[in-house]
Amino acid sequence: MDKSSMSISSNNINSEKININLLNYIDSNVIIFSLIGFLLSRSILIGSIAPLGIAFFLGISKVERYRIPIFISTLMGVILSGNATPYILKYIICLTIFIIISNKIKDINSYLKLSFIGAFIIFPISLGQVILSSKYLYDILLCSMEAIITFISIYIFSFGINLITNINNRISVRIEESIALSFIVIFSIIGIGNIEILGVSIQTVLATVLILVICIIGGATMGSSTGAVVGIAFLINNISSAIYMGIYSVAGLVGGTLNKLGKYFTILGYVLSWTMVYAYTSGIESNIYQIRDMLIASLIVILLPNKIFNKLEKVLKLNIESNDVVYDYIRRSKDMTNSKLINMYKAYDELADTFDKIRERDKVIDTRDIANIIDMIHNDECRNCSMRRRCWDLNFSHTYMLMSQVLEELEDNGQVTIESISETFRKECLKPEEIVKIANYYYKLFLVDYNWSLRFSESRKLIANQIKSISRSIESLSKDLEENIVLDLEKEKNIYDQLQRYGIPVNRVSYISKGLDDFEITIDKNTCSDGCMCENKLIRVLSDIVEENVSAQKIGCHSLGGKCKISFTKSQKYKAITEVAGMSRDGHILCGDNYTYMDISDGKYMVAISDGMGKGKKAYEESYITIDILEKMIDAKIDDEIVINTINNMLLLKSSDEEMFSTLDLGIIDLKKGTLETIKMGACSTYVKRNDKDIDLISSSSLPVGILSDIKLDRKKTKVNYGDYIIMVSDGILDAGKNNNLGDNWLIYFLQNIKTTNPKEIANLILDRALEIQDGVVEDDMTVLVTKVCSN
Repeated sequence: MDKSSMSISSNNINSEKININLLNYIDSNVIIFSLIGFLLSRSILIGSIAPLGIAFFLGISKVERYRIPIFISTLMGVILSGNATPYILKYIICLTIFIIISNKIKDINSYLKLSFIGAFIIFPISLGQVILSSKYLYDILLCSMEAIITFISIYIFSFGINLITNINNRISVRIEESIALSFIVIFSIIGIGNIEILGVSIQTVLATVLILVICIIGGATMGSSTGAVVGIAFLINNISSAIYMGIYSVAGLVGGTLNKLGKYFTILGYVLSWTMVYAYTSGIESNIYQIRDMLIASLIVILLPNKIFNKLEKVLKLNIESNDVVYDYIRRSKDMTNSKLINMYKAYDELADTFDKIRERDKVIDTRDIANIIDMIHNDECRNCSMRRRCWDLNFSHTYMLMSQVLEELEDNGQVTIESISETFRKECLKPEEIVKIANYYYKLFLVDYNWSLRFSESRKLIANQIKSISRSIESLSKDLEENIVLDLEKEKNIYDQLQRYGIPVNRVSYISKGLDDFEITIDKNTCSDGCMCENKLIRVLSDIVEENVSAQKIGCHSLGGKCKISFTKSQKYKAITEVAGMSRDGHILCGDNYTYMDISDGKYMVAISDGMGKGKKAYEESYITIDILEKMIDAKIDDEIVINTINNMLLLKSSDEEMFSTLDLGIIDLKKGTLETIKMGACSTYVKRNDKDIDLISSSSLPVGILSDIKLDRKKTKVNYGDYIIMVSDGILDAGKNNNLGDNWLIYFLQNIKTTNPKEIANLILDRALEIQDGVVEDDMTVLVTKVCSN
């Protein structure tokens, strides 16, 4: 390769490096700040003073990468401002001083200190200019005013600069930052100058566009603040514009108040209020061109696409829904929680496997125990025997084999007698009866140890199963977190604001969206006086807000005082009403039957009966444990299979001295789909009385919970509709007919003849009939649950 080609290639490489460096140096912020610096330095205020550009430069010069571009653009703005030459020279001197000291002030974090530095530098330079040019008192006062404006401008601009430079890392925008940004934008617009196109003032149009856009995305507070800032800017630029500060502020307030209704109502409210205040203060005919310019600006805002508003809203973080930082934080928190849950799930799963892998004894006496027992028999009986030397020293293997045969016989039959041992042993041993007796004794000791080992093994299995259930619950919770369940902060805020407007004070609102077409609203509030707020006003108001029919999924309300928590979901197709009738055996205070019925998650409704074994306190405790665990775990949204396994394990672990079990009859009604799923563990049949008088029977042959460590759920699903009745009974009801020659299905025939549609009356009629069959003698605890499926 020749030198010329090498030179060309090296030049190309150098030019590419320069281009890359320039691209790294120039970004959108550099362009924006350069444009702002240029326009602010052209913004001439009262008496030719124009300190806004140098105030902005001092605030931005702390960031080294912006220093040179903004210095150049601000310098160009000063030169091209059209200001008087002494003022141009003064501001060039100020800019030069500021760039010289910029390295020393970059570590100053106080906006107040920075503002003092700027004011103290510009005041003596302005004072020197006045002394050299003229000595009027007005000019000296103007110097003081310029220093004060510089001080205020640096302080205010610093907030706006900090906002723009860190906009991507901000969760929300403070009100002082938004006002500072408005000051920067409006005075930049003033810096455009009195440019007109076909008589239309560019300043007025852009200022009005700014106010309208802020009203649409920021509401009343931002709208009125921006209007006031625009008015102040026009006032400082032209003292004759003082009236506009009030006009713009009022119009911004009215327009911003209507922003929830959309941009068209916002613009309409702004235009009407601006026109009315302007006509009242100045007369409609005083300057019709102002109204024309305002209407042109309104048309421009109408033509702006919605994506521009969404982008601005997202950048300024004025709308929580568009705040990516908030949702990124929620997403990261969810991922961290999910990761910890997965680790917990794996740890519990491995712990359960460890319990399962612990070796169990399969014999009372296994191979490792034989040597110990033979040694103990030798120490007790053979040590002092006269034949010990012949048996154990000279014929050890033969004697050990004979003793092992005795122990094998013992393991096979549970005990040995003198007749059951081998004839060889009886002939060679001097004390066979004593050997048989001591062998049986040690076997019994090992049998006790073996039985306890089995008990511990069973308990260990139960604990392993329970740990496995906990592991599965954590896994299920982890999967729920992975699903499309999202907190909607914007809707929470809107619901809270709307409830306040309706005069409903609440403490907290939680809105969770589930997929594309489902949601759950949870409201915490102080209890209302009559306890009826949830059924009445809240449901109506929430239905209006979310534009969906909602129903109170679950109500935790105590009208005597305290707190109330209500969950609302999209209204179900059906609702369920449950009534109960029951009587304890022989008049016992504690009934062995326990029951529950309640709303559970995802628009489902649970009914359940548990019948404890026996009667009185023991039966009550068994069924109470079953129902109590069922309620708490189902309410915690734990899978029903895990719940029933937990109940089973709890009963098995508690029944260390005696058997403890109970039946479980569980029905889960899906109020959205109209289905009934039953899970029966030793329970009686469930009867479904249809609207057309037909009776469907749901039966099962499974065992109660608390008997076997491994259980299999017997699930059955059936369709239910309006007007159907679901009747669940304990065995005391059915046994009344069985024990009095009415057969197993007496209740079917009785239900077919019932005419009433009131579930409470149906429950009472069934109980009365069972009592009548038994001549008033209650032979077992009796409970009837009647659930009516109604249209919601």
